[in-house]
Amino acid sequence: MFQTAKILLAIALAAGAVAAQRNGAPSSPATREMRHRLNLIATRATANFQSADSIERGLGSLGVALHPQLVALRLRIQGSLDAAEAAIRQGDLQEATEELDRAEGFLNRFARRIGGD
Repeated sequence: MFQTAKILLAIALAAGAVAAQRNGAPSSPATREMRHRLNLIATRATANFQSADSIERGLGSLGVALHPQLVALRLRIQGSLDAAEAAIRQGDLQEATEELDRAEGFLNRFARRIGGD
């Protein structure tokens, strides 16, 4: 279930990087820093999602599923990361910062609930 979401997240991040390179205009240091932060948070999210997938497989063998709140948190993380990526592409670094802060907050809650960092 979540494998597809991870693949889509990776493709979206890669597409954003390619689109930025195609524009030909050099990125500002602030934009590069924002992309770097996005990549760090997305990498951490992917690691936590893989842990959740492993937990979900174990629970599935017992006939149990992840709590819906975990699923909702995961979707909120992905939505905030997507919104941050879009804001960076549009040059709206304030909006990107807000979305990344939001994604990080959701990710911290998600990680705590699955026993991660």
